[in-house]
Amino acid sequence: MTTRAPLDIRPKWLKIARRLQSAVAKSNGVAIVSLTIVVDKDGDPSYWPSPAVTLIEPRSESDQILEALSKPR
Repeated sequence: MTTRAPLDIRPKWLKIARRLQSAVAKSNGVAIVSLTIVVDKDGDPSYWPSPAVTLIEPRSESDQILEALSKPR
């Protein structure tokens, strides 16, 4: 059985995308966002906790942190 990536975000996943977006909107800095999602047999989200948002310090070096993380390995 071959699994294909969806061409777009399925409607049932939009709540998750909006929830993640709202969680980071108030982070005011570079952050790591973690979320574990329970999916049903069709691959649709069923349950999830609040996203965990961990701010990266020092905030004054956020540009350097993002640059370091974006470099290919």
